[in-house]
Amino acid sequence: MTIMKNLFKYIVAGACAALLAGCGAGGAGGGPEAELVGVYAIKKNGALKEVVKIERQGDRYVMRDKVRTPEWSEPKMQMQPVTRERWTKITTDSENTKFVGVSSDQLAIFKVPPGWQKNSFKTETGYFLFYSQGPVEAFKL
Repeated sequence: MTIMKNLFKYIVAGACAALLAGCGAGGAGGGPEAELVGVYAIKKNGALKEVVKIERQGDRYVMRDKVRTPEWSEPKMQMQPVTRERWTKITTDSENTKFVGVSSDQLAIFKVPPGWQKNSFKTETGYFLFYSQGPVEAFKL
């Protein structure tokens, strides 16, 4: 009887684990852009400074920042997944570079292979922010 109870517990636990795994970030998060959710920093005077946070709210992504305040701002921009066409427009990269990105009209954040380079910009981390001044190396925290 005890063996059957234990066996039943393991089966139920395994089924629950499989169900939870199916409902994780990939299951509820839409596409590959879900991996961009998180906090990003840039190097300023040799130290990392948190500047942008990407969050998922329902079926959209939003950006918060710490540019002018020490605390995270209210959601400032809605971010959309970046298509290949938009990637080429933003970065002028016409290669078949593997990327994941979200962008608004003012800011984009990308994950590319570490070491990716375009013109004089090179990312060691594989993450970068792109805004009106061009690309900036980012560090996902």
